[in-house]
Amino acid sequence: MLIDPDYGLHASRPDGAQALYRAAIARSVLDLFGKVIPASEQDEAQLARREALYFLTREHGAWAESRRNFCDAAGLDADDLRSNILRVLAGAEIVGADHRSTFGGIDAARVLWAAEQSAPARAQEQRTKRQAGKQTARPRRVKASYSTVRSAVLPLLSKPRQFRDLIHATDGEFGDAAIRKVLANAINKGEIVRNDENHTYVLAAA
Repeated sequence: MLIDPDYGLHASRPDGAQALYRAAIARSVLDLFGKVIPASEQDEAQLARREALYFLTREHGAWAESRRNFCDAAGLDADDLRSNILRVLAGAEIVGADHRSTFGGIDAARVLWAAEQSAPARAQEQRTKRQAGKQTARPRRVKASYSTVRSAVLPLLSKPRQFRDLIHATDGEFGDAAIRKVLANAINKGEIVRNDENHTYVLAAA
């Protein structure tokens, strides 16, 4: 069965290979709009419905090329077939005495079509979110030179500070090892002193 330009059904009986191609196209229409089947077979039916949707509606690419080839072999107009399918997916009725029993999956096909239509927008939204995430991500820490760490840490010791205070005060910009190295060298040079009781550091002249 094929959907005709008036949304009706016709059962023309061409001979030979043309009839086989028409039957294959009709099968894809039934796969797309066919009635719901038992739950045990739903995954398989959903795959068939999705592939039928691609075959019957894709405007470009391999699925569209396949549809054109089948329609040419079947003596049908591929663009007319697609237009009729799109009309039904958009809400038009299929006229025919048996359409309610034969095409009981129209609602499912329309839901699938709506999801297909919104997929590019969802993909773009995801890309936009990923790009925004990259732009707002904190830059990777660049290893600071010893002199830079020293210039940042020593002025903070004008009053006693614990090691964690220095990490806080420098906003985590420098690694623990770099700060400890500055402190150790400064202690060795007599520039700062360490109070072992409260674990604080302070400038020797402070």
